[in-house]
Amino acid sequence: MDTHLDPIVNFSLRKEVFFVAVGSVIGAVTMHLPIMFSDLFGNSTYQIWLLTAARIVNSSQPEIGLALHFFVATMIGIVTGIFLHRILRFNISRIPKGLAYGVISGMVVFVVFAIPVSQIFLGPNTIEILSEIHPEMNYLQITQEVEQNFLNQMLNSLIMHIIWGVTLGTISSLLTRKIGANYLCHVCNIEFSNIKTYEHHKENVHENPSPEMKKILILGGGYAGVGVLNKIQKSFENNVNVSIELVSESNFFLHTPMLPEMATGTIEPRHIATPIRRFCKRAQFHQAKVVDIALDSKQITIQRMTDKSQKILSYDYLVLAMGGKTNFFGNVNIEKNSLTIKSLDDAIKIRNHLISMLEDADQETNLDLQKKIMTFVVVGGGFSGVETVGEINDFVRESAKKFYRNIHEDNIKIILVSAGDGILPEIGNLGKYSSEALQKAGVTIYTNTRLEDIVNDTAMLSDKKEISTGTVIWAGGNMVEDVIKKIDTKHHQSGRLIVNSQLKLEDHPEVFALGDCVFSIDSRSGKPYPPTAQHAIRQAKTVAENLENKINGGGFQKEFIYDTKGSMAKIGKKDGVALLLGHEFRGFIAWLIWKQYYLATLPTNEKKIRVGLDWFVDLFFPRDITRLSNVFDKK
Repeated sequence: MDTHLDPIVNFSLRKEVFFVAVGSVIGAVTMHLPIMFSDLFGNSTYQIWLLTAARIVNSSQPEIGLALHFFVATMIGIVTGIFLHRILRFNISRIPKGLAYGVISGMVVFVVFAIPVSQIFLGPNTIEILSEIHPEMNYLQITQEVEQNFLNQMLNSLIMHIIWGVTLGTISSLLTRKIGANYLCHVCNIEFSNIKTYEHHKENVHENPSPEMKKILILGGGYAGVGVLNKIQKSFENNVNVSIELVSESNFFLHTPMLPEMATGTIEPRHIATPIRRFCKRAQFHQAKVVDIALDSKQITIQRMTDKSQKILSYDYLVLAMGGKTNFFGNVNIEKNSLTIKSLDDAIKIRNHLISMLEDADQETNLDLQKKIMTFVVVGGGFSGVETVGEINDFVRESAKKFYRNIHEDNIKIILVSAGDGILPEIGNLGKYSSEALQKAGVTIYTNTRLEDIVNDTAMLSDKKEISTGTVIWAGGNMVEDVIKKIDTKHHQSGRLIVNSQLKLEDHPEVFALGDCVFSIDSRSGKPYPPTAQHAIRQAKTVAENLENKINGGGFQKEFIYDTKGSMAKIGKKDGVALLLGHEFRGFIAWLIWKQYYLATLPTNEKKIRVGLDWFVDLFFPRDITRLSNVFDKK
């Protein structure tokens, strides 16, 4: 393969010049703010400045002076952008570099442009303008006053141009960092924000491979895996001796706390799913299934999703963040006859199924059969089960009232089955409030009860109750993937990997593990950390720091110590519970906290805006009952 092709640049010269021009024009506004501010407390000089600039083109209108200044600033921005890109090959995607460039640009423009223009054009024009404004003063007096104020004016001009430069550097840096400034290696399909780093990569990796190359392989594209990826990419952005790869069965990162809302149509599916490739700047991505993990040989076998072809990846450092799958505790009937709420596909299946049940029930004249169709059983008293049953209860009752008028309200039964004494045991007394709120909204709750089997559309409970239903949603537990269970290392009885306080396998210190697939003990309490997204995000930070220290030659390895900040759940429309830093919140305020927190944790501004709009629409309109596809129907 020819490795000497030019890099594929993810932005055009025109775009980068535009970024600098925008920064320059905005800087043309901000640089005058000190003058405008000082005019509030003294004699107005700002209009004099505008009139003086307008005289350069033989105009007496201050607006012309302002337009002229913007035009000049834009031209300077374009020239600066071309000089930046073509001559200096200087990258401003990092804000400190942008600021440095801006300050230097401001000083250069002051010396090369501002001083000569002031002496040749503005000085004589200023004398003419002041003569017209102060006819009582003669020409000599005005000239002497202008000369006396020359140093003060130059100092003000220098400050103004530094303000212009700082604004230019900040704005263009932010724009470049967000929507530009990436050099792609056409062989590795990874990005560099600096052309010099790209050239170093091409030399060390493709032309003369470096023996110091270290390979980091991340397995998993959830909170844990993507969290580690984002942090180490920043750490090793310009270190071409570090290779990063990520493997995930899905090609998107899923914001799982919002799955129940997606399942009932409050949020659109793509609004809580972000393509993993969007995160992979300095990393190669493989959408594939992990079929074997050989720690002794440091090799991972992956299988492509479509044609099942296999490939072996090697590593120097391995990050296991594969999460888990639904645990049916060996009950084949439950696995076969229930829906789950763990993936995007699951949520789409639930949405289609709920709408189908509503459509069927609306046509059914046999009230006993209608009651069976409109009985929905959710199993699991934890966060997933409670939030799912709350969403289904709101959606089914609202839709039946609004659109399905042949469904008798008394025939709608929403049931939550919990194996514990109550629901949401993680949040203490708020679990009781949640139970009471759900029951008030129409949900029937069975506690100290397990779903033992599903036979002929009948849910068999451990207390001998039999519920005739066409819908069972299982949110009763998780287990690790089979490939994790087969790894030759220490496992907890649950199958999860046992890691030390540094989140590493004791017998393989080059292997880090985190998230739902690990059993990690809090050294202070002796209790295991719960497998939640909150902890996975914090574990990712610890793993990233330890990886950085190892590769950079530092001996220090940080221990994972974290105190849970709290827990929260949305249990209905405008109702929720939250336990934050020991303080309890319930009702509307908890619902609002839940919304704000999870909106803030969405990975991109685009997704935040889309989800925010979905929520806004949901406040005023009923949920959509369009059944979009039969793709996920069981055959």
